Amino acid sequence: MLENLSSTQKAVAGVVVLAGVIGWIFVLVQTGQIDSLPTREDLASAKDELAQVRRDLMVAQIERDQMQFQVDATKSLEDLTAALATGKAELLTLQSEIEGWQAELEQLESNVQTQQALLGDSTLQFKTKARARVRAGPGTDTDEVAVVPAGKTIQVFEIVEDGTWYRVG
Repeated sequence: MLENLSSTQKAVAGVVVLAGVIGWIFVLVQTGQIDSLPTREDLASAKDELAQVRRDLMVAQIERDQMQFQVDATKSLEDLTAALATGKAELLTLQSEIEGWQAELEQLESNVQTQQALLGDSTLQFKTKARARVRAGPGTDTDEVAVVPAGKTIQVFEIVEDGTWYRVG
């Protein structure tokens, strides 16, 4: 609304508003609604009080920010503690798996030592009593690659798994 006014018109409007305010203060004094106009000391005291209120407000804001920081830090610490507990549980699971693998490895090493003790540096020879199937690997689920007739001699190079399967040549 005031942006369309010239600077002279704005100055006049300011004087009118100021005169209106002074007029209202005069009316309030005359009607007894206020005792008197504030003195310079009253205004200085009010200014000091306002400055103190502003300082108190700043201190309260700083304290609020510090408390929020503490809340955030506590939340972060709780999150880290939970993550650490989860990581510890996962580590224990992995450690258990590793121990299981170590036990399997020890069993395999024991089997190798048994084979070496049985075979030494040479191979064993067996004569088949009945027809024998030769498979691609230990287990009946592997492919049959040959059949050895009864009475044939075969060489054993390795005893596989629990000693029930042999690698032959």
